Amino acid sequence: MSISQQFSDLNSKFVETVNSHDAHRWAALFSDDAVLIPAGQPSVTGRAGIEAWGEVAVKIWNHLEIQEGSCTTEGDVVWEQGTWTGNINVADAKTMDVSGNFLLVAEKDGAALRIKAHTWSVNSTT
Repeated sequence: MSISQQFSDLNSKFVETVNSHDAHRWAALFSDDAVLIPAGQPSVTGRAGIEAWGEVAVKIWNHLEIQEGSCTTEGDVVWEQGTWTGNINVADAKTMDVSGNFLLVAEKDGAALRIKAHTWSVNSTT
C-alpha cells in the first residue's frame, strides 16, 4: 500500500474515531511524541496528553467530516492541508455547525502511519 493510500486510510480512521466518540482509539492514531495544537487552546504533547484532551473533546463533537485538500509526500513523511465541517454541542443543550481548515503531518512508524502534528482553525460563525 502506498503512503498516500495509508494517509487516506488514516483520515478515515480519524473521522471514524471522532464520530464514534472513542478518545482512546483516536489518540492511538498519534505517535508517542505527537503535538496537537487545537484552535484557540494550548498545545498538547504526547499521546497520553492527546488522549486526555480527547476525552473532553469527544463529549462536545457530534459529527466531523474532512474534505481532503492537497497532500504532499517526502520519504516517510506526508502532510495534508484541507477543510473540515462538523457539529458540536454548545450551551443550553443546543448544537452548532462549525467549519475550518486543518494541517496534519504524519510519519511512518514501522508498518503504521502515525500523526506527528495536527492543528486546525475554526471559521467565524457570525
